[in-house]
Amino acid sequence: MGTNYYTKIKECKHCGRFEEIHLGKSSAGWKFCFNLNGGKYYKNYEELKEFLQDKVIKDEYGKVVSFETFIKLIKNKQSEKNDQNDYGAINISGYIFYDCEFS
Repeated sequence: MGTNYYTKIKECKHCGRFEEIHLGKSSAGWKFCFNLNGGKYYKNYEELKEFLQDKVIKDEYGKVVSFETFIKLIKNKQSEKNDQNDYGAINISGYIFYDCEFS
């Protein structure tokens, strides 16, 4: 079982509609799996951190997660199992990214 994380990328000030992107998933016993999103917003972990500086991060249940808590979660997950050969994983500086839809 795992938890997905998202952030808003566009929000209409008039109607409140928004578009969000999937940042990745934290699963028990596994490294955090990032969604590369075609490299449109970030191309590695350092760029992801910069991208998220002014964003609201939420889990799939709608709970807001602070930037600091999210980064701590990722750091703690780095020592977990890594099966990067499954499903087209891309290892970028030791972090696992997927450039496809997943949940």
